[in-house]
Amino acid sequence: MAAAAPVEWQDCTEMLGIEAEYVPAGLECGTVEVPVDYAAPDGAKTDIALTRIKATSGQARSAVFGNPGGPGNYALNFWSPATDGATPAGLYENHDLVAVQPRGLYGSNPLVCDVAFVGPTTVNPLHDACYGTDPAYMASMTTENAARDMNAVRESLGLAKIDYVGVSYGTAIGTDYATLFPQHTGRMVLDSNTNPDWRWSAQAEQTAMAKEQRINDMFAWIAERDDYYGLGDTPLKVFYSWKWITDQEVGGPANLTPPPAQTRDLPVELRGTPLEQPAIDAINGSAPARARVEGFARAAALQGLTNNATTGMFDSTVGATYSEQAWPMLAHMLKYYNDGGRIARVDYPTVALIIAAQENRSPVYRTDIEMNSIVTCNETASPANALGVIAAKADRYTGGNTLTTRAAVEAAGDDCVGWNPVARTIRPNGDALEEKPLVLQSERDSVTPIAGAFRVAEAMGGTLVTVGGGDHGLFRMGNPAVDAVVMTFLETGVAQPGRLEGKPSPEPLPRWGQAERAAAAQQGMSAPVAGADDWYGTHRDAGAAPAPLPTPQALHQQAEQALQDVAGQVDTAVKALFVPPAPAVSPQV
Repeated sequence: MAAAAPVEWQDCTEMLGIEAEYVPAGLECGTVEVPVDYAAPDGAKTDIALTRIKATSGQARSAVFGNPGGPGNYALNFWSPATDGATPAGLYENHDLVAVQPRGLYGSNPLVCDVAFVGPTTVNPLHDACYGTDPAYMASMTTENAARDMNAVRESLGLAKIDYVGVSYGTAIGTDYATLFPQHTGRMVLDSNTNPDWRWSAQAEQTAMAKEQRINDMFAWIAERDDYYGLGDTPLKVFYSWKWITDQEVGGPANLTPPPAQTRDLPVELRGTPLEQPAIDAINGSAPARARVEGFARAAALQGLTNNATTGMFDSTVGATYSEQAWPMLAHMLKYYNDGGRIARVDYPTVALIIAAQENRSPVYRTDIEMNSIVTCNETASPANALGVIAAKADRYTGGNTLTTRAAVEAAGDDCVGWNPVARTIRPNGDALEEKPLVLQSERDSVTPIAGAFRVAEAMGGTLVTVGGGDHGLFRMGNPAVDAVVMTFLETGVAQPGRLEGKPSPEPLPRWGQAERAAAAQQGMSAPVAGADDWYGTHRDAGAAPAPLPTPQALHQQAEQALQDVAGQVDTAVKALFVPPAPAVSPQV
């Protein structure tokens, strides 16, 4: 076996492209040259970037490698200290902290793909552009190679073993590393676990399905604080306060199935009577059908083509499923709009641009932007089901539930249509490990559902510690109990299975009072909506008149233009059915 290439240390400001004042104290930056194909170590090479923060004590007990997830998340700043100064005791004092940037991302030889390889019969532009540009390099972008690159960095640093902290997709890199290199694996922390049996379409499907339950948890949190927000004292009532806004969003209503009804959702006359439970059962039993019918009616009326509100409420809601700490801001936004806050609106051409951006229709393909699709399509065992994708999208555009239809699209492998898998995922196995990993998992994590943690703990022989709540990513996220368990494990190797309480539920953000408004006014800010500024700050453009709603004539013209666009897309798609598709460019591996 060839000797590992040495680390080429570099100036961090140049490698990271940031000014010196933003470089964390003690951060070192470098690159290591590794084979594109580890089966051909004397062949083509590529550079892998890394960062390191050495133990402040000068006596490192171990080197802890880390990865934040993805595929495609930026890893080089993984160990940057928290801006609030709150860090687990002993982490920076006693350990060298190393982060390795997976190949194809910024700093690790990202590839800009040539769109000249995209033709009129292209099924998957990303695939054809990137595989046409460099098929061998594209085929090398896998979880296994991320683990092998990490091992190459270990060799370059002269380390016999490494400890590891991986979050989300970083747990997949971790289990691959431990399975391939058990003799070089020390204490491994796997935080918010992907399921090795779900790689990757099933993982995306399960994630989409779990998000709706977490959204309902958020509605329940707001309902429990109805005396503060006044948005409804049940999750169902809050849902309708939310729905009033999201129904106006660019792209059309979300058509989520309502949360289960409760007694307080019934007319007073039915509460406490023999009809109470049958009424609740009837409401809940018919909820999916009612949402479907309403969604179909909206689609038939072309409402999605003329919606022009840009509050970002739906995307903000989905984003808030990652962390409960985001819920107060989401509730503030919801309160603001329900109290009459100004909803920004855009014209039809801008709507078209927004929808194109949402659907990721980009003329430029870069591996550092598209890495999630690249890795998952390179590795997804089952070929994509093109007809399944079409059916799921048809369901979505005729009024289906946004999240469940998204799950169906993901299960059918939408991103990977026209893309033949080039690699097999590694079955995790911890039998050869001297020290078994610590497996951390939130009970209601909607990004990586808890089934993945049970599977990883079983396969690796790990110690499972569950945490209340649904936050995605637990270590160094403000829960002292979690940090203590992880640091005890890293320092001593001792971990006990069990359950920890999650972080306390966040408190609502404070309302603005006279003093806050006066301070804002001194900065040239004022609030155009009486009462709403108590909830969501102020606006600099207070003197501007609200954008007028489109007239019926304008809506009709927009709908006609939208129909022409859709007709053109359908015509192109139908013609493409009669053209023999070009064979997918897939390298031999």
